[in-house]
Amino acid sequence: MIFNEWLEDDTKTILFDGGMGSEIIKRGLKPGKLPDLLNIEEPQVIRSIQQAYYEAGSEMVQSNTFGSCYLNLKNHNLEEQIVEINQKALEIINSIRPINHLIVGDIGPSSVFKPPIGDASIDMWQSSFKKQVEILNSGVDLWHIETISDIDEMTAAIRAIKEVSSKPIISSMTYKKTKRGFFTIMGDSLEKCLDIQMNEGADVVGANCTLGSNEMIDLMKEFKDLTDMPVSIKPNAGKPRLEGTTTIYDQTVQEFTQDIIKIINLGAKIVGGCCGTTPHTIQEIKKKMK
Repeated sequence: MIFNEWLEDDTKTILFDGGMGSEIIKRGLKPGKLPDLLNIEEPQVIRSIQQAYYEAGSEMVQSNTFGSCYLNLKNHNLEEQIVEINQKALEIINSIRPINHLIVGDIGPSSVFKPPIGDASIDMWQSSFKKQVEILNSGVDLWHIETISDIDEMTAAIRAIKEVSSKPIISSMTYKKTKRGFFTIMGDSLEKCLDIQMNEGADVVGANCTLGSNEMIDLMKEFKDLTDMPVSIKPNAGKPRLEGTTTIYDQTVQEFTQDIIKIINLGAKIVGGCCGTTPHTIQEIKKKMK
């Protein structure tokens, strides 16, 4: 398994992809529409984005399945299309994956919360994620559980994958910076999250979204104080702002890239970008890494 070889190579930093949702929005996604539905309706859009990331230097690119677990699809009245949406995602990315590059099964949050906000439980989450994993497992090389803000939901996702698959798992939470340190919006500390992720058997721990690259430098320092595990970092391109209905990311590619190099020098094993980053961002990171 090439991913495991990369993890064991102390000289290797793995270059991941950049933002998918923000790239789809640029191409005219209507507000409120699930980006994953484009796997069926406009596969050429998804294919072009993923191909651009591979060509820019991403050694692994995610399937367009961030919102395709059962519970999230149910929120969009699309649960009956769970097989088609996930299978189409695999068909698209498999059609353009270069040799010796990897396909990452993207697992995003369920959009359902536990009490007192909602009625979700670990068992409910796990069942939802398992349905998705069973469809994707045959077509991916590894997994990325990302943008999770509740450690109990992350636990459910890891367990769901392990029920079905033996492929490596990148377990990535989303944090905010507070005066007391880094916490999820549900109040889970970085240390607590790392302990649980390691105990549940994640192969890589990490963070993505919410934070910009500058704040991720500080977060990376804390990661290395708390764990010897491989770390994946995918920041946003700065803080977003709205112009009308358009989301704008003002950070320059040069600034972002300089921060990513600092994050690599602090010991990150996997780097890439989240919202607002583009194939050009990845291309510039690749140049700096060389």
